[in-house]
Amino acid sequence: MRKILIAALVLITASVTWAASDDVFSLRGNSPLNADSMDVMDKKWRDGEGTVVRSYPQQPPLVPHTTEDYAITKDNNDCLMCHNWKSELPGATKIGVSHFVNRNGQALSSISPRRYFCNQCHVPQRDVEPLVLNVD
Repeated sequence: MRKILIAALVLITASVTWAASDDVFSLRGNSPLNADSMDVMDKKWRDGEGTVVRSYPQQPPLVPHTTEDYAITKDNNDCLMCHNWKSELPGATKIGVSHFVNRNGQALSSISPRRYFCNQCHVPQRDVEPLVLNVD
């Protein structure tokens, strides 16, 4: 029994070592972890290019502009200046009706508190190629 256990342990160790040797790679490439990173070029925002195509069903819409100077606090939400239903800014996507429903399914006259902080789901998108392609 002891010989079988030792043989199994040797086989497992050899297979793990063999599998990890060539198949594992990093998005950093072959650069060592302690090497300085390369300077990143600042990519342009997709301003004025309309909506961004979604990558998967039910994905929250991506924001095609910068939100760096936007303030979202309990008293103020800068996103609502353009995206609320009362705004007359052409081209700005209006908040979906699902954002006016509370967790019990009741319709509200104002945005639901659980949907108030837009950047929990909606993120700005720069014009870059994806690191990894989505595969169906």
